[in-house]
Amino acid sequence: MKHVHIVLPLASLLLWLASAAQAQGLGVASIGATGGLHIPSAYVLGTGEMAASLGSEQDPKLGTFSRRRNYTLGFGLGGGVELFGRLAEYQNPRPTAPGLPDINGPRDLSANVKWQLPTEGLGLPLPRLAVGLTDVQGGASFFRSAYAVASDDWGPLRWSLGYAHSKARGQARVLDGLFGGAEMRLWDTRATALLETDGTRRHAGLRYYSEPLPWLGDAQLIGSVQRSFGATGTLGRPADANSFNLTLVLPLETDDATRDRRALAAAKAQAALPPLAPVAGAVAAAPLTDPLPALQASLRSAGLDRVRVGTLGDNLVVEYENHRYLQNEVDALGVVLGLAAEQAPSGVHRVHAITLKAGQVVFETSVNLAAFRIYLREGDAAAVQASMGFGRLPGYESESVQWLQAKASSATRVRVAFSPLLNHATATEFGLFDYSLAVQARTSANLWRGGVLYADLVQRVANSDNMEPGRIYAGSRHRNGLQTLALQQSFWLGERVFASVGAGRYQHDRIGAEGEAIFFVPGRDDTAHLRASVNRRTADAALHTTLPRTVDAVSALYRWRLSSTTWAEGGVHRYTDGSSGPALGFTRWFGDVALQLYARRGGSNTFVGLELSLPITPRQGMGAAPVQFTGSPRFVPGIRTLMTSDRNSGNFVKPDAVRPVDLAYEPEVEMLNSGRVTPDYMRSQLPRLRESFYLHALPLMP
Repeated sequence: MKHVHIVLPLASLLLWLASAAQAQGLGVASIGATGGLHIPSAYVLGTGEMAASLGSEQDPKLGTFSRRRNYTLGFGLGGGVELFGRLAEYQNPRPTAPGLPDINGPRDLSANVKWQLPTEGLGLPLPRLAVGLTDVQGGASFFRSAYAVASDDWGPLRWSLGYAHSKARGQARVLDGLFGGAEMRLWDTRATALLETDGTRRHAGLRYYSEPLPWLGDAQLIGSVQRSFGATGTLGRPADANSFNLTLVLPLETDDATRDRRALAAAKAQAALPPLAPVAGAVAAAPLTDPLPALQASLRSAGLDRVRVGTLGDNLVVEYENHRYLQNEVDALGVVLGLAAEQAPSGVHRVHAITLKAGQVVFETSVNLAAFRIYLREGDAAAVQASMGFGRLPGYESESVQWLQAKASSATRVRVAFSPLLNHATATEFGLFDYSLAVQARTSANLWRGGVLYADLVQRVANSDNMEPGRIYAGSRHRNGLQTLALQQSFWLGERVFASVGAGRYQHDRIGAEGEAIFFVPGRDDTAHLRASVNRRTADAALHTTLPRTVDAVSALYRWRLSSTTWAEGGVHRYTDGSSGPALGFTRWFGDVALQLYARRGGSNTFVGLELSLPITPRQGMGAAPVQFTGSPRFVPGIRTLMTSDRNSGNFVKPDAVRPVDLAYEPEVEMLNSGRVTPDYMRSQLPRLRESFYLHALPLMP
């Protein structure tokens, strides 16, 4: 018994270590990387995670400022790579006359990148290792540093140790020399205590991790408070300070397990699907009455348009047009395939879904009936993946199908889609964020197969003072009124070229034409794109502007599919400012959100930037109706910066420079599911097909 006083505390400690060993999440350091209070760690954001932060930490060697703000936005790109953008705003606000610079301290936009080395496959007991860069090349270099860091978890303790070399200008050394820190979980709470050094200062603080928040897309909120020690200002005087950091970490895509749970939850809340026939692979007997009228009624009740159902031998064929499930065509496809499989006539062995846009066939998907019905009930996707077809139905001719109704009627005459428009200038000498915000209402009508007449009306909502007429950014202020009135025609040239051309009035006062041709490369999922626009200002408009009367632009791009959700692009452009040059791009899809990184060169100017493509519409919007109101399937805010060089010594704002073809009507967005139309992509979306059926279609079953 003499060792009890040692054993019991040791056992308690081990139990606490076991209970506290579970990681609670990742915080974001003030430099703009996952890590501690100020230093980076070897951990990175998970694939498809986005982190947005607001903080107030500042190196005192940059000066003394009453307003200290760090805004960061980061993304986990996969492959152990995370990318962060940081906007540092350190100012002493003062009254400034309109139109004059208001800057009196650092206002810097920078990019940070970190790569976690793939050490887990080595089979060695190594900690996590990462290398990173902060403040990648730009005009200013307040925070430039390169570093290597190791991190690991020991029960409730997370530690990091690394070395950095700073190349920042001036006295400030944001991350320089040996750095390290520790984060300790406080008992069984979601709070932690942190101690660290960045090579020049020491920091101590507290951090709290919230539970995932279902009402916010399973996002996690993380808050930190901290104090620096041993900090000195520009004159060597003590400059210890308190600061805070608030972070939102949001998963941009829904994993397959979550979709399966949603499907099961929806299934439990409704009537069960009828059982399958007892013979393996067979289909339960159909009712004595013809099920096609009920199937067509169910599809129309689902809000789909131009619905036709029929049979071709032992194939069930469904034609439909979707303008309700605009985030992703996969949702509409799940509704169609699910309802068709469950209400198929006897003798059918395969279901074909023919997807239309503007009455034009754009792609076709088919599944084995028995395999798909089993998948809906049991969730085993292997048989469906093996038998799923994507492409032209062999021997398919619309006239050969025995349709329930010879002609599909359209329930929708006019569609009105609302979308935000945003022009902005960020982190300039004249302001932190100058903007012009407007709403665009696009009214469109389908005239014939592939033919669409559309009009864009713009109403400005708000703008900053610097975008008022006569001010520094007045040229970026949105104009009210009719922006576009055009006729667009889309069509197939054979089986591998999809083309869309339009003509009319563009950009308020230009008469012209635009178009895009997309070539689907044989034997691969790659595509080649040719885009062009020619616009000429009307005579009256040309009298009131110094801008060129004729504006033409051409882009030729090749897109390499690296995976079903990732592609790289390379090509050449003639930009709208008359310059020419090459461009490279990288696009990664996370669910229905796309992140694009690009570099474009035109003449002596090279811009690098980021665009985030977001759906501005509910997953299930308004169904087909005489007048259908929707949101926009894609809203693409972005930010770019001019790379410095011998000819460009600073990050000057050139809003009209090196802009590629900007199509008013984007065929990929409007017709081709924003480019997500490959067989591999469709097969990867089977959990979403099943989830969509249970959420949106099961209640419509007769």
